[in-house]
Amino acid sequence: MENQSSVEKYMPFRVMEYDGTAYRSQLQKSRKEILPVMTIVLYYGTEHHWYAKKNIKALMKIPDGMEKYINDYKIQIFEVAWLTEEEIERFQSDFRIVANFFAQKRKNKDYIPDDPTEIKYVDEVLKLLNVMTGDKRYEKIFQKKKGVRSMCDVAERLEKMGIVKGIEIGRLEGKEEGKVEGKAEGKAEGILEGKMQVYRNLLKKGFTEKEAREITEIS
Repeated sequence: MENQSSVEKYMPFRVMEYDGTAYRSQLQKSRKEILPVMTIVLYYGTEHHWYAKKNIKALMKIPDGMEKYINDYKIQIFEVAWLTEEEIERFQSDFRIVANFFAQKRKNKDYIPDDPTEIKYVDEVLKLLNVMTGDKRYEKIFQKKKGVRSMCDVAERLEKMGIVKGIEIGRLEGKEEGKVEGKAEGKAEGILEGKMQVYRNLLKKGFTEKEAREITEIS
């Protein structure tokens, strides 16, 4: 199995290398029978289907008349997020939970996990979600996975993280707002103090209070 969260142009060559390495390993062990090697690419992309070429010939510019002499190699792409509900229901392992998650995510970017099915291997599922979605929150849930039994529990943890994050952002914004207001108030106080100093100096020089107020614009 090869997991992919994005489309890779030269994937057929990578798979060919994996398979070739597996066959070479069998040959080096002098096996009496060579077992077939099968590599399936699990594509978890939710934005679009796999659009890259699936065989090596399609990725090369082959001279005229040479194509029949060039061996081809084709890969098998399994588009997880594009499976139908009927296809997903056929799975009996935790992969059904994972497949359902990505299928729902494709239909709704803001999808909140609501699958109550018990997860048998919580570690593996959370690690896969972390890597394939790029969402580091799943890594944090993995670090404190005690009590996580289903995707509903995962959703609850995500919601709590969102609330905590919201409070944190609110505090930071409040601090920044306070700084701005403080600077504005400080600046205003400084200007007023400067005007008062000029006002007192004018009075000392013989100006009337009315004249001093008009000059300094103190009301």
